[in-house]
Amino acid sequence: MITTDTAPAPSEPGGRGGRIGRRLVGQICLVGLMITIVLSGFFFTNWNQQRLIDLREGGRQMRIAQEGLMEAEAYVLNTSLGDQDTEYSAYSRAFEALHSREDKLAQLDRFLRAQDGTRPSAVALVKALETSWTEVLAVARDGRFAEARGLLQQRRSAAQVARLRSAFDAFLTDWNAHFAIHESRIEIGKVFVLVAQILIGAMMIFAFRSGARDAKARLAAMAEMDRSRTQVGHLFGMTDMLQSAADHHDANAVLRATAGELIGGFGGALYVFNNSRDRLVLSTSWACDDAAALPEQITVNQCWAMKRGKPHINRSGARALCCEHHASSLAALEIPMAARGENLGLLQIFAHGAGAEERLAAILPLSSALGDAMSLALSNIALREKLRNQALRDPLTGLYNRRYMEDSLDRYVRLAEREGRKVSVIMIDLDHFKRLNDEHGHATGDAVLREAAAAIVGTLRETDVACRYGGEEMIVFLPDCSLEDAAIKAEQIRARIESLSGAHGAQVSASLGVSSVPCTSSNSADLVKAADTALYKAKHNGRNRVALAPVRAGRRSWADGGESGDGVLPIAAE
Repeated sequence: MITTDTAPAPSEPGGRGGRIGRRLVGQICLVGLMITIVLSGFFFTNWNQQRLIDLREGGRQMRIAQEGLMEAEAYVLNTSLGDQDTEYSAYSRAFEALHSREDKLAQLDRFLRAQDGTRPSAVALVKALETSWTEVLAVARDGRFAEARGLLQQRRSAAQVARLRSAFDAFLTDWNAHFAIHESRIEIGKVFVLVAQILIGAMMIFAFRSGARDAKARLAAMAEMDRSRTQVGHLFGMTDMLQSAADHHDANAVLRATAGELIGGFGGALYVFNNSRDRLVLSTSWACDDAAALPEQITVNQCWAMKRGKPHINRSGARALCCEHHASSLAALEIPMAARGENLGLLQIFAHGAGAEERLAAILPLSSALGDAMSLALSNIALREKLRNQALRDPLTGLYNRRYMEDSLDRYVRLAEREGRKVSVIMIDLDHFKRLNDEHGHATGDAVLREAAAAIVGTLRETDVACRYGGEEMIVFLPDCSLEDAAIKAEQIRARIESLSGAHGAQVSASLGVSSVPCTSSNSADLVKAADTALYKAKHNGRNRVALAPVRAGRRSWADGGESGDGVLPIAAE
């Protein structure tokens, strides 16, 4: 058999590799073991620390209860000996401390039963002492101190207190022993944790790297949170400003400012729903490159967002589903606005360039929040306008009421005097209206009043104001209108009211009186009084006619400019 010294050589690489592998496995196992020790030591220490905290707090509460018992006993003894200087509040606080810690007294009972098998009830003893001491205090307050001390001896209060005190002392002694045990365990756990932390310190590098990545992610999340907080702040500010918006003009200004801050780089437009015309009317727009392409009005049937009640994006492309009214080259996000079950308008947000649709979809939540805030504002404005109309308008005729007339006419007259202009008043009274009500019923009378009011409004300019003065009387004041022009307008009104005859099987006519500042009157009170006097003059002269108030001295008369001598405009023969 041939042997050589080099025979084992071929096996060395394999043996070294096996050792490296085993060492690596051993290191991994050791690291795993160290991690396990660290975690175990951590949990062990943490549990003991928590237990130590609980023991410390439990002992403190038990000592408070013991001190409360001692304070209460001292107060009772002092009072029974005739000491009246001690405040009763100390006694009350002592028992309050005992009552609030009945769970500790119950824990004391369990401890005593476990020690010697007896079953003293600390809760019952405290209640018995409180009952006895209350009776003793009542006797002592009457000045019967000897009797109070006798009651204390009779009820064996001292023995009961001694029993409770010894129970407290035994419990706290045992409690302190447990406290010392847990303190020693914590020290042992700290040593294990310290040794394990030293051995696996190298792994902290990876922890730092992981922490850096987490910190970067947290910074990004915080930045996003800050952006969201800023956006919410802008929205709250918008809502607060909108609450002060008096009309659509104010609300539009707030919307434009807030949209510029929240969604800068996007244009927009607001359409407000017009109930009387069943259309959306352009109210405002901002940062819109193609504003000329915005229609002034939109019908509900032309808008997918309004028909669906959901946001809709008008995209570019031949196959894209777009609203009929959309003629702009810009992509548009449309958000329907509603509040309290009522359609209020449409908010449009525009974007252009590459990825416009995606950018619009990204700002949909913010745009919806803008729309919600504006919806509430428009609803509040509409509600305020409705309440204002209810306060200032007559519910039957729709004309302004007498209160509005009295507030406004004086303002019109003073403005006319300051600017050297004229203001005229026409007082209107339906002829034989009481007889019409008696013969045809009040429903017919109400209908005639409504139609007469509509006939009056139909002859007026936008600047003229018609009011219901009271009953069947109505009044119209006409700014920048001379007495002559007012007389012509009065004749038109008279003819229109007369044309209502026959519609309800009744003859309808009116008598009208006309006055003017400065031609016939010098102030608002004289103006109404002069028109009323002229009205009664028209009635006296046969009704269904127009009468003019007499011209003041020094003023140009109707005769010089075409006025009849008696100030009455007769009707044409039928």
